[in-house]
Amino acid sequence: MNDTNLRVSNYLATPVMRIMTCGSVDDGKSTFLGRLLLDSGNVFEDQLKAIGSTHHGTGSSENKPELAFLIDGLKAELEQGITIDVSYRYFFTQNRKFIVADAPGHAQYTRNMAVAASNSDAAIVMVDATSGVKPQTKRHLSILSMLRVDRLIVAVNKMDLVGFDRDRFRKIKDETVRAIHGIYDHPCSFDFVPVSAKDGDNVARRSADIPWYNGKSVLELLETMELDDGKDSPFCLPVQYVARESGRRYYAGTVISGTFFTGDEIVVLPSSKKTTVAALFVAGRESTCAEQGDLVMVEMADHIDISRGDKVVKSEMDLMQGDTLSCRLFWFGDSPAAAGNVYELKFFSRKIRGTFKKVNERLEISTLKRTPAESLEQNEIGFANITLSATHFCLPFTDSRELGSFLVVDIGSGDTVGLGTIDSIENTGPTYPYATTVDRSMRASMKAQHPMLIWMTGLSGAGKSTIANLLEKKMCESGYHTYLLDGDILRNGLNSDLGFDAASRRENIRRAGEAAKLLVDAGLIVIASFISPFINDRSLVRSLFAKGEFCEVYVSTPIEECIRRDPKGLYAKALRGEIAEFTGITSPYEPPVDPEITVDTSHCTPHDAVEQILNYIAED
Repeated sequence: MNDTNLRVSNYLATPVMRIMTCGSVDDGKSTFLGRLLLDSGNVFEDQLKAIGSTHHGTGSSENKPELAFLIDGLKAELEQGITIDVSYRYFFTQNRKFIVADAPGHAQYTRNMAVAASNSDAAIVMVDATSGVKPQTKRHLSILSMLRVDRLIVAVNKMDLVGFDRDRFRKIKDETVRAIHGIYDHPCSFDFVPVSAKDGDNVARRSADIPWYNGKSVLELLETMELDDGKDSPFCLPVQYVARESGRRYYAGTVISGTFFTGDEIVVLPSSKKTTVAALFVAGRESTCAEQGDLVMVEMADHIDISRGDKVVKSEMDLMQGDTLSCRLFWFGDSPAAAGNVYELKFFSRKIRGTFKKVNERLEISTLKRTPAESLEQNEIGFANITLSATHFCLPFTDSRELGSFLVVDIGSGDTVGLGTIDSIENTGPTYPYATTVDRSMRASMKAQHPMLIWMTGLSGAGKSTIANLLEKKMCESGYHTYLLDGDILRNGLNSDLGFDAASRRENIRRAGEAAKLLVDAGLIVIASFISPFINDRSLVRSLFAKGEFCEVYVSTPIEECIRRDPKGLYAKALRGEIAEFTGITSPYEPPVDPEITVDTSHCTPHDAVEQILNYIAED
């Protein structure tokens, strides 16, 4: 067998390990990985030429390649000299295959580091020998702990710049060990290696320049590190696709944990229907067994309803179920996470609406202590309770990475704004208010109308109140039973205890929605006029009502026209800096994504807008 065939044979036979590098900016992550690739024989001649050098070894400094360029592939990264996105590289040795991720160190891109960590078996934590442990290093360690990356190699880099000082290495080691013990609340393994990524000391091979270090190089540690093959984990197959062929139905997906065989009894969640595995195909070939990581198609013995997003588990598997999560969150959204916010939670292939019930605590990176909190800002880690719109089956993250984690997605923008891990889930169940003899349908019948909420949103001065007043007058003249719910009315009564900070404004809208719900239950048509600038707040109100009971009217008058009108003089004050957090000036307004009605009072009269709303109600 020639050398090429031997390398291919070795590659196919060796196991795969996912690793990542992390640490603060300029700790040398990209240079380290470039050196690791070069010295392990995984860089080709043309790649070296592409980074401006034909040098292969560790000779003169004048002819050494810019190793970071092997990793920093984005044009913006090359220009700025920092890693922005996660760069992935594939390499192998005779003992193991590796998928390695170079995570960005800058705080602005911490979310990308979390993505890399969620798929890693181990992490190489870079610490600059000249500066020691930084706040971003602690933040990265906190994310690694949260995501159960429990195999760590701490590479104390740039040892050449401190003269390979043993005492300096020990000091950084002690500082890092204290940080790890303060952050990890479960067992983890860690090794410390003094390295010089620029010259290759202790990266792939042990260095003669550091005689006081008798341990392994980083690559030797990676090659000998034990891996969990996942075979002993509970079996779970999320259904990602349903295929039909010649009257037969197959369910496709990737086995995320455990092992199963043809003939096994399985349970489909959330329906709890049972059947057995009739046939099994792994990577297109019929098989009797499948395990973690296999791409499979499964045929069941019985024709039961199984859809995308369902989970196939073994009948003896003991999953938790409930509708209220206790979880840990890493938040990277621009807007804070706070009670009352509604998001879409993505559990592998299933999506469920979730309302933040309470943010309990945050982890203070500087002190590594948990402190009480009501919200989480960008790049903060905390602990929260989230109420789900449907029952969910899961495991704690400590038992299963795949079944115990989720992404938080902003409903309006579709952006991923958070990453969560599940500590526990409870089935709080619905409350059952006393069933009165006179119900909503009787009240609506007495009034001969379809109760609903007409929610008007738009900037201050857009014309919401004018339209709302005229609309109620017209409807009352036509015999409708209505109630006008205005922000000023609530602020003078029910919500008089609230201020104008972000949390109070969210609570103001939440209470307005609950008040409107009671009035609609009374059989009334409620007209609400609120700026309500945030999509999440309006989505929360919409979720309180059945289909056909909520009509969102977006009064889309441009801000230039609103400033010109300025009926209360608020824009003038905001522009002079006398009002903080004023919507449209110093605080954003998020337009509705798909409102039922859109009107612009700079192009139509209030009477025209009212006619448009009345026509919608008549058609409904």
